[in-house]
Amino acid sequence: MGVESRSGLFLLCVLVALLVYSGHSSGADINEKIGNHVDMKGTAVSADSIYLFVTGPGLPSDGVRLDNMKVPVITGEPASFTVTDVSNDRWAFTWNTARQGFSLKEGIYTVYAAKKPVGKSSVSSAVYGTISVSLTYSGEPDTSSGTVVFNTTPVASEIFIDGQSVGLTPQTRGLAEGDHEIRFEYPGYRMIVEQVSVAPGSFASIQRTMIPELTQVITSPVTTIPYTPVPQAAPFTPVNPATTKKASLSNSVVIISISVALLAMGLGVRTGK
Repeated sequence: MGVESRSGLFLLCVLVALLVYSGHSSGADINEKIGNHVDMKGTAVSADSIYLFVTGPGLPSDGVRLDNMKVPVITGEPASFTVTDVSNDRWAFTWNTARQGFSLKEGIYTVYAAKKPVGKSSVSSAVYGTISVSLTYSGEPDTSSGTVVFNTTPVASEIFIDGQSVGLTPQTRGLAEGDHEIRFEYPGYRMIVEQVSVAPGSFASIQRTMIPELTQVITSPVTTIPYTPVPQAAPFTPVNPATTKKASLSNSVVIISISVALLAMGLGVRTGK
């Protein structure tokens, strides 16, 4: 199955099981009998090799090789993984569930295909894909897992299960028994994260309403202050007390002279009579 994340990246690995649909639901992508072959193929864009490993009942938590399930994978060590070549962006591998040197337990197994040699604990650092396989001695669907329906408002929210993007809502998937972290993401909305506990044979529906991000934008009005030229003050001339005193005396002499002249004219008029 191909999964497109909202970041625009495609998972490099697209796993397609070439098996006959049994008509029963186990919550897994594939239902098969222990001892049979599981044929897988996929696409890997811009990759030369794909690193495969599997996790499941009784196996180390970080996963083991598919071609030798006694060998645990080690992050950063390519030789510990099952490596398959990529040709023309395509790869293929057949998992032989019989010749492993020990008997597999019934249950849900998860096959990982990653671009880098990373185990389950570090797989989030790589681009990868997964497929769940139900293995039983009868080939009938394993009932140790549950089925979960995912839906959100708005639809097309991205679903993450245990850190891995598995597509967009609405979607129905099988989950192995146990606790799982579920995360929903949608651009412009708050992320929803919760824990889900899956019981054997259970069926659950998770319907969530995404809450928009509240981004408060405060806009202040722009005040334009008009330009007003500041009046220029007249140049300051310091006052000289001596000059001021002489000017006052001169003014007084002029006033006295005018007064004497007027007085003389007056007397002259009177004498003429």
